[in-house]
Amino acid sequence: MSCNWFSKVLVVLTLAGMLISACAAPAPQVVVETQVVKETQVVEKIVEVTPTPGPAEPITLVVWTDAVSIQSNAKDDKGNAKFLLAAKELFEQEHPGVTVVYEDHGWDETLRQNLTNSLLAGTAPDVIVGELFFRNYAALGALLPMDDVLGDVNDNLISGTYGAAYFDGKIYGLSSSTGVYGFQRNCDVVKAAGLDCDTPPATWSELLDQTQTIAAAGKGKYYGFTMLGTPSYFLAAPFYNAAFYAQAGASMCKDDCTAPWFNDPKAVPVLEFLRELNKTTPPGLTFEPDQGKLFDQLNKGVTAYQVAGSWFVPWSPAQGCKDCRYSSIPLPPDGKPASTLVANVMYAPLAASKHPELAKEFVKLIATRDEVQGLAFSSIGRLPATRSALTALRPTVDKDTQQFIDVLLNSENLVTPPQFAKDPQKIWALYSEMIDKLYTTDTPVQQLMDEAQQKVEALK
Repeated sequence: MSCNWFSKVLVVLTLAGMLISACAAPAPQVVVETQVVKETQVVEKIVEVTPTPGPAEPITLVVWTDAVSIQSNAKDDKGNAKFLLAAKELFEQEHPGVTVVYEDHGWDETLRQNLTNSLLAGTAPDVIVGELFFRNYAALGALLPMDDVLGDVNDNLISGTYGAAYFDGKIYGLSSSTGVYGFQRNCDVVKAAGLDCDTPPATWSELLDQTQTIAAAGKGKYYGFTMLGTPSYFLAAPFYNAAFYAQAGASMCKDDCTAPWFNDPKAVPVLEFLRELNKTTPPGLTFEPDQGKLFDQLNKGVTAYQVAGSWFVPWSPAQGCKDCRYSSIPLPPDGKPASTLVANVMYAPLAASKHPELAKEFVKLIATRDEVQGLAFSSIGRLPATRSALTALRPTVDKDTQQFIDVLLNSENLVTPPQFAKDPQKIWALYSEMIDKLYTTDTPVQQLMDEAQQKVEALK
């Protein structure tokens, strides 16, 4: 007979006994227990029986992830679980009855709109993925702070990687994998212009001198620099320029980085430098909307230098670069080393989650456990986001990838573009407009900056 639990009533009679079993509801119950205290005397007493709980209800934990990562929700050719699958298997093993389900709902504005729609419809996931909107959602109370579960792993986190989810003194999300910008050179082009490729430019002035020399020597066959302008993705230029701003101590935001500040006086030398650098880029390339095609020009020997992501190390040789090398981004006078976090994929637990504690634990697992973090590089080509995983990976990779790992381990200035709560698309469109004019006109930089600031303030 099937039931949630069984209680037994033992009736001992003087001449015979009988065992009766009956189903009961899963709650404490008062029963009568009959005992023999003397050979022919029967005494009854009242006892409370606590039922044994049945199995927990099955739980589905819905995790929104990105398209690149979801490809790793499988096994490698040796039958070993890759990045996302490893996180799923480990979490389910440690939380019996829980099933992790991954879903891809786009990226950037598409992801943001889908998340808004799900919140309004009451169909929100338990965990969300993203890169640059976590502070805004934290300010709205849509995310859960994670500090209460991070005490044992705080020292292993790289603070810059979760900076985009740090709000009001609390951590609302963690990076599962990351990347940084560095400086790339095609030595075949550098040497063709008669320059030494063993010693890369270390300062802005050295870089500008060399790119001008290379562009002049190339005579239209090759050029000095690959500049990223303003393709359809509004955040492309802010991402690309952010490291230069940070090196010079300039900013794109003010008021605790809640408001745009496009006319920071410290940004004048930054934009003047970028304008001159852009003049050594192949004509028209700056505004190429296909970023793969744009950055591939260095691999094809059309440009000598560019700012490049950590994933370029394996990508460039596959695209034809025979002697690509990497170093730190050159510095301005009195500048400080800095790099932009890019492809910094983050996860955060939603306040609307039906299983908030499990949601926090999942984010912690995918972002801090060595069993998972150690698979990020081999599975999806991104770098892990913890000190232990980066330290373990370093001796196993080439010296160029080691250079990017060292930036993550040692840099005190890892930055991302600001997150503006109101009209972010309109604000970044105005920044792009300023950058367009920077590269296509001779209008003084300060004037361009002031005009852009006036326009963003007019949005209020």
